[in-house]
Amino acid sequence: MTGDTPARQVNVAHDNATVLAVQDGDLHVHQRIGTHLIEELSFGEAPPLLDEQPSRLLNADNRVVSFTGREREIAELTAWRDTPTSAAVRLVHGGAGQGKTRLAYRFAELSQASGWIALHARHSRDAVRPVEVSGGSDVVPSGRILVLVDYAERWPLSDLLALLLDGRLHRSAGLRVLLLARPVGNWWHALTYRLSQSLGAHADSVELAPLGETQVGYREAFEVARSCFARVLGVTDPGHPAPEAEGSVLTIHMAALAYVLAVRHGDVPPTDPGHLSAYLLSRERNHWQAMYDNERRIESPPQVLGRAVFVAALTRPLDHAAAVLTLRSAAVADSVEAAARVLDDHAMCYPAHNPETQLEPLYPDRLAEDFVALQTPGHALPGFRPDPWATGALPALAGGGPGTAGTALPLLVEAARRWPHLAEKHLLPLLAAHPELAVQAGAVALSVLAAAPMIPLDVLAAIEASLPNDPPQDLYAGIAAITERLARDTTDPARAARLLRKLGWRLLDSGRVADGLATLTAAVDTARRLAAGNHTAHVAQLESALRAAGRAHARVGDWKKAAAALGQAVACWNDPAGRAVPGPEDIASCLADLSLALWHIGDNAWSLTVRDQALQQLRRLVSTDPRHRRTLARTLVQQAEQLRRGERRDDSLDALDEATDLLRAVAGGVGSGIESDIATALLARAKTLQSLGRLAEAEHAASGAVRFYRQLAGLNVAFDQDLAQALEAEADILAARNRWAGAIEAQANATAIHRRLIRINAERYGLDLVHTLIRFARLCRDAGRKHREGLETLAEAMRLLHSGQWDAATQQRLLAVAQSLGADLLEASGRREDADTLRRPRPARQPPSPTATPQRTRPSSQRPVSTAEDRARGRSMADLPPYTARRLLEELEPRSVAATLVTMNPRHDWLEMMFRGFHSDDALRILRRLVQFDELVKNPVVLQRTAKLLLGCSSQFVAGVLGQAAPLTAATILSFDEWTIEARRVLRLMDPAESDPIVRLLAYDPERPFGQ
Repeated sequence: MTGDTPARQVNVAHDNATVLAVQDGDLHVHQRIGTHLIEELSFGEAPPLLDEQPSRLLNADNRVVSFTGREREIAELTAWRDTPTSAAVRLVHGGAGQGKTRLAYRFAELSQASGWIALHARHSRDAVRPVEVSGGSDVVPSGRILVLVDYAERWPLSDLLALLLDGRLHRSAGLRVLLLARPVGNWWHALTYRLSQSLGAHADSVELAPLGETQVGYREAFEVARSCFARVLGVTDPGHPAPEAEGSVLTIHMAALAYVLAVRHGDVPPTDPGHLSAYLLSRERNHWQAMYDNERRIESPPQVLGRAVFVAALTRPLDHAAAVLTLRSAAVADSVEAAARVLDDHAMCYPAHNPETQLEPLYPDRLAEDFVALQTPGHALPGFRPDPWATGALPALAGGGPGTAGTALPLLVEAARRWPHLAEKHLLPLLAAHPELAVQAGAVALSVLAAAPMIPLDVLAAIEASLPNDPPQDLYAGIAAITERLARDTTDPARAARLLRKLGWRLLDSGRVADGLATLTAAVDTARRLAAGNHTAHVAQLESALRAAGRAHARVGDWKKAAAALGQAVACWNDPAGRAVPGPEDIASCLADLSLALWHIGDNAWSLTVRDQALQQLRRLVSTDPRHRRTLARTLVQQAEQLRRGERRDDSLDALDEATDLLRAVAGGVGSGIESDIATALLARAKTLQSLGRLAEAEHAASGAVRFYRQLAGLNVAFDQDLAQALEAEADILAARNRWAGAIEAQANATAIHRRLIRINAERYGLDLVHTLIRFARLCRDAGRKHREGLETLAEAMRLLHSGQWDAATQQRLLAVAQSLGADLLEASGRREDADTLRRPRPARQPPSPTATPQRTRPSSQRPVSTAEDRARGRSMADLPPYTARRLLEELEPRSVAATLVTMNPRHDWLEMMFRGFHSDDALRILRRLVQFDELVKNPVVLQRTAKLLLGCSSQFVAGVLGQAAPLTAATILSFDEWTIEARRVLRLMDPAESDPIVRLLAYDPERPFGQ
């Protein structure tokens, strides 16, 4: 860190064993999978380099070579940085040595000069131990933040996603995350998909063009680098003619450094890339020798130090204990004391970036890769003697555990592209004997192996056979890459069908949704063709393909296709021509997904029946294997939500009680990580208890859900929307208990969250913000307080609605609600004239014809009449549960809903429960249509419910609605006892041509109260 500001220290312990701390001004994030450190970048003077160690001279962090060119790339990054969105992610990718890091650091330096806070995020896996300090939780400054993430492809996906969703980073005034990586592959698809799904944030990528395609050519880049190296090394004589250097930025810098060193030592500079690396690495070895010879600044001979450098390249930084163990297992040292001595000597030559780690690798990566290749026997390059020790060290290091395998294998594959002997004599024999090492190495290694032409199919098949049955999400991208390579080169139809099914699901898991669905469809088609030829032999494969395709469609919300495919899979279980029954776990998951799909397409009765079967199956599984408790709990919560919406509230609560007991049992385990499941169950419980009128218990459950979601959202901004929903539920319950201050505060907190989310993605979160603003204003009106704040939120909602982002019907409906609420708030504030102005209908966009007369009450000949179809629909719904009826009515236009209701003769409680489920705005549209039917006065139950619902609306709205009704219908509604006082206000707001016939029917003087 730089500057004189005091160090900020924060420790936030998360319930799933996550520790986050700021120590000495640096933000440490410690999670179950991996560790990342965020530190502020410094752009002061680079430290002087007093020797000719090539790795230090070439390291971009030391800024020996002046940055030149890349004006277009800098301008593009600046434009991306300065977009108005609150958070943005960009990937800059390109081949090794293209200058990604140099470009990013130059951009960060310029951004810092423009007022941004430039940070660097590094992943060191288990190298940094958690630091326990005390303090608050405000670790991010209020300014705009730019975070650089180098080697992004090496991060476990969950860790990288955790960094991008870190809730504290998103509390800043603006967040930009710039990722740097070599390849763009499945890891990027998986990251962008999950980022989009969880937050709605858009991430883009740009490829860094080779130097020859930029404004600065190879010759100019070489001359700039040569002059910089010459200045540092004190070389003035140009010596040899400059070579014709081409290639990446790093290759040109290596050529320039070799040229200057050759001049300094009277050598002939190499030009071949292999000889170039060997020449520079020989100079690196000379540096070790000088350190050893010069008064024993290090005690380890160059051969031993070289072995430590070899180990560091393959393992990357480790903590002291792990570094000692690794050196001993690789036969670099035979005792703890000897290993500690080697580590100290290595640190003299390669100081650790993080003081808590050792074995800092050789930089740049290209130099480390070439060193491993040249140190390993098998190459024929003269002038660089390999070390036979490396032959045994390679398998020991690659097999040293997931951590070392995850860094060693990708490096070996990358180096093998330039050094064939690594693949032929070392890498391929190792993988053939131990394919599980590739799986232990992680997604990056799997992806690199799948993309490497030198890795044959039989080795990839052995790796695929070593994959776990239930792999962690961090492996998905690599598994998809392996499967895709195998499927591409398979000709056997039966094997192709199996691989297509695996590949489709794995592509889906890795974020390539369209490719995954297309592949699964192809798998079903292939399996159908096989089953048509031999049903008995291939029905099991068809069932598996259908089940996989159905679950995939369910995941993306294509419920009709999901129900069709899963239903066909279930039919295969009882097919008389050849049964195919999967295992108990697959049966349970298939039935659970099928029930969810049926619910979404409106087949509620069958959905509940199927879910009951799934629950029975899951309970049997839980009785023998407790690992299924979490799945059972989630299915019970789904069941409870469907039961609640179907007005089976007691049954819903029973399901939630069972789910809660299961989650308590799971939560007793170490690192259970079920906070989100507990929060979901508590929120569902709050809503169910509220619907049962048990408000005190509902409030307790809602506050628990808010507490859990607030903890989750503090670390992961993807939970912000869940937190907002929990806060709104809490606000509703508090309002029902007349605890208005708490209700308004909870709704205000939800509104603040939605305001933050809309800055990330206006299209995704804009309508949610409008709804939450309207909810806040309604609370202010009902509470009779904070009228000014309510009016301000309505003004904000109306500005959003006028932005034109939504369809006209939605816009007009919400504008009408906002105007009605606004009028009520104005009147409550004493601004009666402003309220009347807002309630007054706006003139049409086009002026009316001078000869046209305004339409008053709609003539009876123009009022709607129910049809035979409406009556048939009404009869069919008479015996349905109110929730089911409402779900079916929601598919209709308001006119058809009203026409159906006036033909029915429902019970009062049935109609009340049915109407309760409609969104308030939809209910208003239905009421507007209902009063236009003359048949309404002949239906006392529907008429009374209509009158009660209108009583909860603004007087201006009721006046407009009744103005379109027949006078008899309007008079009948206003004659209900509840309307005794409010009727006078409504009639005053109506046009005399509309109100006079109603007044005559009521025999009522609107200037005097009833009864006088």
